[in-house]
Amino acid sequence: MTEASIIDEKARQIYEAHREDWEKLYNGKIIAIDIEDNNIASVGEHIGEVDLEARKKRPGHRLFMRRVGKNPAVVRLRNYA
Repeated sequence: MTEASIIDEKARQIYEAHREDWEKLYNGKIIAIDIEDNNIASVGEHIGEVDLEARKKRPGHRLFMRRVGKNPAVVRLRNYA
């Protein structure tokens, strides 16, 4: 299993564990999921802002970004640093 697929799977598990709450609170927004802390590092409307805020708050953490809701493929970026 590659590092990317491990991060994808871990992010999916975290999202599924919080799906009901996050979809009520953040539907349609972009979230950065912190793989190490098992929670959201940042939430927003624009990927650049979400990315910048998440990296400032959680430097060095593995992050996974997705859109909350039924169409997550709009945003799928990983940060390995």
